[in-house]
Amino acid sequence: MEKPDPKPITRKSFLTIVAVCLSAIGGVWFLKFRNFISGKIVGPDPEIGHRIRSNAEWNSSVLPDAENSETIDVLILGGGISGLGAGYYLRRFGFSDFRILELESEPGGNSKSGKNEIGSYPWGAHYLPQPSEESVLVRKFLEENRVILGKNERGNPIFDERYLCFDPEERIYYQGRWNEGLFPGGGTDSPAGAEEKKFKELVRYWRNKRGKDGRKAFTIPIDLSSRDPEILKLDRIHFFEYIKEQGFSSRELFWFLDYSVRDDFGGSMDTVSAWIGLHYFCSRPVDETGEDLTLLTWPEGNGFLVNRLREAAGDRIQTRTLVEKVAPSGTKRARFEVRTYSVETKKQNTVFCNSIVYALPSFTRKYVLGEKSGSAEGLTYSPWMVANLTVDRVPTGKGIPPCWDNVVYQSPSLGYIVSTHQDLRAGRERSVLTYYQAFGQKDTVSTRKKMMRTSWSEWKDSILSDLRKPHPDIEKRVRRLDVAVYAHAMIRPVPGFLWGEQRRRLALSYPHLHFAHSDLSGISIFEESLLRGHDAALKILAEKKA
Repeated sequence: MEKPDPKPITRKSFLTIVAVCLSAIGGVWFLKFRNFISGKIVGPDPEIGHRIRSNAEWNSSVLPDAENSETIDVLILGGGISGLGAGYYLRRFGFSDFRILELESEPGGNSKSGKNEIGSYPWGAHYLPQPSEESVLVRKFLEENRVILGKNERGNPIFDERYLCFDPEERIYYQGRWNEGLFPGGGTDSPAGAEEKKFKELVRYWRNKRGKDGRKAFTIPIDLSSRDPEILKLDRIHFFEYIKEQGFSSRELFWFLDYSVRDDFGGSMDTVSAWIGLHYFCSRPVDETGEDLTLLTWPEGNGFLVNRLREAAGDRIQTRTLVEKVAPSGTKRARFEVRTYSVETKKQNTVFCNSIVYALPSFTRKYVLGEKSGSAEGLTYSPWMVANLTVDRVPTGKGIPPCWDNVVYQSPSLGYIVSTHQDLRAGRERSVLTYYQAFGQKDTVSTRKKMMRTSWSEWKDSILSDLRKPHPDIEKRVRRLDVAVYAHAMIRPVPGFLWGEQRRRLALSYPHLHFAHSDLSGISIFEESLLRGHDAALKILAEKKA
């Protein structure tokens, strides 16, 4: 039997088939590219910063244009909080002949911020605790900048409510859902809940503890804390060792305490001292019930505070400038000559000055100042990574709704904050999530080298993999993901450093050269940085009057 001839394909049928094929192909391409995520690694080229390592002895007379270089009375080296703070207080005390030299394109150090079409977001520190009664300088600074508006009948500060963190403040992803607060399993009859209660009792004891010298055991600023040897001996052991000695054993508590010290110090329970571990919980003011007071925060994080500081400096901030070397001047025109390198022009120059505020991290001193075996040898710095994820909608998940601070139990990260949380505009969905990861390992050198080799794509995959646990659809939400790597983000308060001889020697001045950095306090927080800048400014002015 013969098969019938196939029917010819009509023009209409042919076009229908082509349309279906093109639609299918287009759908595949659409599925492939609809979640395309752009981004990059931001920040300065680390190779430029590493130029200081290869500096040899030098003489300014061999430098280009050395004879034509300018003279500034006071040079502030470093535009982090301490350097900006030094400039802020010099201006407030009526002195204006200074300049701040900063390597990055924007000042602020660990408190920098960014901005896009959605709004502002932090690139580092993102909150400030309400200052305690000992933090006189910070309270005054907040008054000067209208964050504190007055005092109530008890004499306590009245804060501008726009800057107090809105509810809901924080949540943790634990056992498959989002729970209120940051302690996993807290508020229950479980062993974890019982240990949380026991730990709060320990904190209450130390918060009320005073040493034999009459001082509180733990304060901010750190140097106002008690010097009682029985309290200071906590600085000689690891936090993990102390917590085990107190009989604690639940993995939830261990995780929570490790998270806490990673959050503020970049170290783990077995790399930071017991003294600083307790300081984290016991130095901040609390309400009548013993609960922490509401934090101060802004969409740009502590970039808000940076902007208040930099306003005082005005056009005296010179960015994209690496400080390579400081030496006594070989001329009569000034005490010091400072060799710099311009990131933009790729040229070296010499600036002459009479006084210096050295607000760079202390590990740079052996390169820039030529200290042979100075007090800065052997310091430990914690590496960090910060990423900003632009999303079309804030991810939710099971449990309580999104908060300002969102943490995942047993994650290697510190979670993320929502930059638009303080935004009063209703109905906003788009936002920027600022994601933090502190590397608390003991071997910071290997960690640092690995971070420098990590590509943007690898960072992206790692971050999204972590966030898929609470947010399976996170990849669909993200439109852009930028990463900043801080190889030497903050000094780590290892056992023996805070109350040892080395930290004391770090703060000692040279004639007309004064140090100002949170390294001198042993912890990288705004309160300590501002104080160090303030004190350096006072030393400069005292020398001018002498």
